[in-house]
Amino acid sequence: MKKITILFLMGLLVGQGILSADSYFAAKEGKISYFKIGSGVRNVILIPGIGDTKENYSELAEILSHNAVVYGMDLRGMGGSDVGFSSYGPEETGKDIVAFIRENKLTNVSIISNSMSAASAVFAASELPKEVETIVLTGPFVREGEGLNWFMKLLINGMFRGPWGASAWKSYYQSLYPNFKPSDLESHSDFLKQNLKEEGRLSALRSMLFAEKKECESRIKSVKSKVLILMGSEDPDFPNPEEEAKWIASEMNASYVMYPGAGHYPYKEDPSKTADLVRQIWQKK
Repeated sequence: MKKITILFLMGLLVGQGILSADSYFAAKEGKISYFKIGSGVRNVILIPGIGDTKENYSELAEILSHNAVVYGMDLRGMGGSDVGFSSYGPEETGKDIVAFIRENKLTNVSIISNSMSAASAVFAASELPKEVETIVLTGPFVREGEGLNWFMKLLINGMFRGPWGASAWKSYYQSLYPNFKPSDLESHSDFLKQNLKEEGRLSALRSMLFAEKKECESRIKSVKSKVLILMGSEDPDFPNPEEEAKWIASEMNASYVMYPGAGHYPYKEDPSKTADLVRQIWQKK
């Protein structure tokens, strides 16, 4: 019943024009699912974090669609994307973004990313400096050594597998919103749970959690795009969220904005503020 309700809600979003029905981009080893809405001379690509799907960007996508063409892409192995890939991780996602931009001949591109996919945005921007105008890194992991220690890796390897794995991810995912709970948190996290029950998706999730970011990190200094870092002050994934935001900003000659009390998904907790910050960057061109 819960799955039917979630699918019904997703159908309503499509019917209201907030989300389009899924389209598919053919990567080298499988298909990547995405939606497309909006119009304008600018192009925005929304990339979710580990274990999440493009639908979590629905509010932000709707706001930005008034000023740009907005694409929301699933990661390999998540959402509507295939699971038959030989590898998953930030570099692979970065290559998928690059291929998507080239195939669709996109220019004036802004990439809005979260968590692991922030490293992917760095990779894509370094590969396509002319096409990628701006990257927005939310709750970003962009360097090797940040994130999971050996104990967490051991714990995760046991938690996110087997018949309990999808439920364990749902509980962990909800904990990443420590203070401000989105109105659709229960339905969306249950949607993720159902998605992860599909064959091969938990394995893809674990691969992403353990993937290295060395190649992406090595490209930080070569990014020519404008960079904005958005960080929740209470992001549970970082021992000191502002310290990490400051480090990235200093390395990339960027600015950062803290969202007081927010967790790992500031763009979701305050999509209007996020859209305003993105538009401010566009106006500075």
